[in-house]
Amino acid sequence: METKKKEKRPSAEIIAKLYRKGEEHPVVSSCVLAFLVTLAVETASRHSLFQGFGFLFSHPVCFCINMMIVLVPLSLAFFFKKRLFFLAVSAICWLALGLVNAVVLLFRNTPFSVSDILLLPSVFSVIHVYLDLWQILLAAVLFLLTTAALAVLFLKARKHAVSYRLAAAFFAAAVAAAAGSYSLTVIGHKEERAATFANIRDAYDRYGFIYCFCTSAFDRGIVKPGFYSKASVNWLMKTLKEVPRPEVLPNIIMVQLESFFDVSYLDDVTCGENPIPNFTDLKEHFSTGFLTVPSVGAGTANTEFEVLSGMSLDFFGMGEYPYNTILQESACETVATDLKSLGYTAHAIHNNTGTFYNRNRVFAQLGFDTFTPLEFMENVEYNPIGWAKDKVLTDEILKALNDTSGVDFVFAITVQGHGKYQQGADSEEMADLGITWADEEQDNETFAYYVSQLRETDAFIGELVKTLEHRSEPTVLVFYGDHLPGFHIGAEQLENGDIFQTEYVIWDNFGLPAEKKDLNAYQLSAEVLGRLGIGSGLLTRYHQQTADSEDYLDGLRLLEYDMLYGEAYCYGGKNPYTASQLKMGITPITISNAVWENGVLQVNGAHFTQWSCIAIDGAGLETTWVDDKTLTAELSELPKAGSVITVQQNTPSQVTLSESVGVFLDN
Repeated sequence: METKKKEKRPSAEIIAKLYRKGEEHPVVSSCVLAFLVTLAVETASRHSLFQGFGFLFSHPVCFCINMMIVLVPLSLAFFFKKRLFFLAVSAICWLALGLVNAVVLLFRNTPFSVSDILLLPSVFSVIHVYLDLWQILLAAVLFLLTTAALAVLFLKARKHAVSYRLAAAFFAAAVAAAAGSYSLTVIGHKEERAATFANIRDAYDRYGFIYCFCTSAFDRGIVKPGFYSKASVNWLMKTLKEVPRPEVLPNIIMVQLESFFDVSYLDDVTCGENPIPNFTDLKEHFSTGFLTVPSVGAGTANTEFEVLSGMSLDFFGMGEYPYNTILQESACETVATDLKSLGYTAHAIHNNTGTFYNRNRVFAQLGFDTFTPLEFMENVEYNPIGWAKDKVLTDEILKALNDTSGVDFVFAITVQGHGKYQQGADSEEMADLGITWADEEQDNETFAYYVSQLRETDAFIGELVKTLEHRSEPTVLVFYGDHLPGFHIGAEQLENGDIFQTEYVIWDNFGLPAEKKDLNAYQLSAEVLGRLGIGSGLLTRYHQQTADSEDYLDGLRLLEYDMLYGEAYCYGGKNPYTASQLKMGITPITISNAVWENGVLQVNGAHFTQWSCIAIDGAGLETTWVDDKTLTAELSELPKAGSVITVQQNTPSQVTLSESVGVFLDN
């Protein structure tokens, strides 16, 4: 009996034919793969196949540059016998980056960059806020399946004879084409590129994800100004006048409000009641204005950096976070160091984990004396997403003020208004807000949840002002928003017409005249100090004395470069600032005694929090928080003689922020 051969399906025949053609013309097939990968990445980044093709046809030169950049790692596959495997690895890496960017843009307006990779340790601790469990599991499954498929491909892939001459020629051609076209874009369209890159989202739309992502990898720090020299810096320094020390120094408190925004500026939004009455009242009676910030929908640390340092991020690399780059290795002049030179004590407070944006290390570089993150706070309440409520900050600010007999600078950062915003949370509480946003692309329940968090943050604002009114010490209190919330808001939807603007207000209890003035974030601290007659610090005096000059920004760039990357001519040739001995928490966590009985180790003391962990000779134990005076841990046997019992304050990722003085067991 004649056996019939199994017929191949038409689709299988097409795939087999394409594979054969690819094997016959490997260079051409690699170029085709680069084209398809680029198109897929741009489609994912724009959340639209139509817009992916739109980028191809509206910006064909930029599309080709992106494609050539993709082609560079693809060409490396020609140096290996299992060429198909290495082509697949390279293509999958690009596709994965495009997919990550697509997901990131669901939650914020700022695209994914290399700087975000440096933030991964912080992201892992809060990823559950943005992704549901099934989404995290799906991502894990996709990763495992992709890894397994690559493993199979590696084992099954056909081996090719390697022509090193062809491989070297192809790689050199790809590098030359990518580098040449990239350089022509940077040099030939310098002004247009600089203007576009001022808004990162616009840059990604205009030049493509791959081009901009690679730019963010190499674009770091401040480019040396062409006019930089010792003479130019010295000339600038001579134009700055010394400012005498004022007779009265008030406490200065600055509160950075997470995603805080007056929703009445949005077109087609109606509210049954004003969700921020306290902030509105402050705007009507005290100094206020719009504040231009460096980011939209994310990037809290960059607004924070501009306010504290007085430096503009426009001169730094695209998407750069100085907290993750230069401030990892260098201390910096800030409003904290300026005020400490006048006898202030500088405190930082944040109701989120201490390692977020590396603040537990960076705040020492910025000159703070103490830092109180979430791990050191008692009586913390949480919103439905899991962020700590802002009302806990009132007591923490008072602790900082009461901790010293002198004047204080307190810099507090809220977190309650942070995304991801969710549907249906506290629906009964939100009902009286009467929120509607007549934008078909926006979800009213999600927006109403955000507004409900605004209302609670505003209640904190009112409570803090009321509390400070009853203190006898002269005090200045500054509130400002760090960036707009992570909704897709266009400039045309805003009454003020600028997605990079938030607002600030300056409250005081001793009669400062009210002024209306729009500022950049890097000007805010100098403006506040100027109202008080304080002119300590080079950048503070520079902003106060030259902001209206034609060369203001050129001089600012010159000083920023000299301070952080240059020869420190402005300081006489050496940076005078070093990292402070940062103390974690205001109130010390102490142990009075430790007792082991019936397999349980009990530690008694003061100011324990839910982040406190019992440790024996530095090794942490799984700990149960009983109350602020008691911790317990199951321990099958009595610790060895001489063991030292301590209490550590650990982050969710088990980073130890501080450790108490040790004690020995009582029994």
